[in-house]
Amino acid sequence: MKVGILDLLTASVSPGRIEAVHNQRFKRYLASITPQAIAVWCRQLGHDVRYATYYGQQDPRTLLPNDLDIVFMAAFTQASALAYALAKLYRGARTLTVIGGPHARAFPIDCLRFFDLVVQDCDKMLIDDILRGSFDRRTVITSGRPLRDIPTVEERLPEIRTATFSRGRPTMLSNVALLSSIGCPYR
Repeated sequence: MKVGILDLLTASVSPGRIEAVHNQRFKRYLASITPQAIAVWCRQLGHDVRYATYYGQQDPRTLLPNDLDIVFMAAFTQASALAYALAKLYRGARTLTVIGGPHARAFPIDCLRFFDLVVQDCDKMLIDDILRGSFDRRTVITSGRPLRDIPTVEERLPEIRTATFSRGRPTMLSNVALLSSIGCPYR
């Protein structure tokens, strides 16, 4: 299965040079750990995985291939409109759409208007069930368990490189995501 994972860190393409530099230098380091973990789990389950972070650098549709079977998105509330628009485009291409992250936890019913599945708490077993097609579309799902088994830095290194390295090399600002959110502040 071709799986795409998109971590939305901002709501739009950077309108000017100053904001673009700010997003490139600082905002991109807000990448979350759970999308990285999902990428690792999907790889471990034998799927072809593409992971990307969107921090306003270009059209977000160009960050992932067009022929995905399933796309996972993580978004905070300010980026929810972008997530919804992308979900409509992917669903139009018959791609299964899944949203998680702070916005999905705070507003799951709203997310169901645009996404096939809304994930609350997840772990590797839940991701495997999603990939096997175990859930009806238009469903809010949860593992019912907090995330405890996080893939190691070594396992997440391809995603860490994508999220925080520049030209394949760490910078002074490169980081390893451990915890980026405990929910939506607007809830």
